[in-house]
Amino acid sequence: MAFGAMGGPISGLIITCKTPDTGTVALEAGDAVKLTGDYEISNAFAEGDRVFGEAMADCAENGAAVPVRVRGVCVFRYSGTAPAVDGVSGVTPSTEAGRVLVADTSAARGLAVKVNPEAGTVEVLL
Repeated sequence: MAFGAMGGPISGLIITCKTPDTGTVALEAGDAVKLTGDYEISNAFAEGDRVFGEAMADCAENGAAVPVRVRGVCVFRYSGTAPAVDGVSGVTPSTEAGRVLVADTSAARGLAVKVNPEAGTVEVLL
């Protein structure tokens, strides 16, 4: 599969997870998600959470199956100003549901490889 402005082969891993059995679910394709239980995901982050992967489908139902990319290039919407690709930074959760921040902290996941400021997205190799 070709990807990004340069193209080239990319392998990825998509697994089936599920939404919580109770509570509000408002997933959008492309949302950053965290793991909250056995294969259970949410796009609502709290301090100390880590990005698990990228939701591959919209979902507003409890207990529903959702494909999640956990390895490969994920395209996340970011919060704040456009980050820079520096060869070091990955992503951490934002306080905005489903969005990320680019950071070089030990809690960051992956490696930011491309930023699209017009679309407000960052491509991250997980």
